[in-house]
Amino acid sequence: MTNRYNMVINILFWVLVSVLISFAVIIVLSQNDHIDSFLVKTETEIVVEKEPVYINNVKEIGKETEWFYFVATGYSANDPLQGTNNITATGKEIKKGMIAVDSKIIPLGTRIEIKDLGVFVAEDTGGKIKGNRIDIYFETKEEAKEFGRQTIWVRVLGNSIELVEALHGLN
Repeated sequence: MTNRYNMVINILFWVLVSVLISFAVIIVLSQNDHIDSFLVKTETEIVVEKEPVYINNVKEIGKETEWFYFVATGYSANDPLQGTNNITATGKEIKKGMIAVDSKIIPLGTRIEIKDLGVFVAEDTGGKIKGNRIDIYFETKEEAKEFGRQTIWVRVLGNSIELVEALHGLN
């Protein structure tokens, strides 16, 4: 019986010693703030004050633009062979700087840039204008005929993400 008693006392003694050593280590480490993040979960609120930002002048540097491949033809007003008159699909009187587009691809009213030709507004549609085709308005029938049929590069002006994604489907 004394043998069991000595064994129990011995086990309890070493458990007590290990607990005391553990507490001592925790106390020492907690004074150095090393154990706080390990054993004790503490949350402190960090408040970051931001300085106000004042923008006086904005300059775009290196903005990447996407250009899309199109086939362009010329057209003029009041041409019975082309089936045109002076009024666009949007109800406006046709004038220089307007183009005819497939409105499923480029919505009417969209501003686009044609490389080396300038900025145009999609104001008209045409029966043969489907997909990546556009018609550029010219003042005279001769100018339209002289332009003929050309391949051009077009980019959308503005921030129409849906339009750019639709154009990606064409090319």
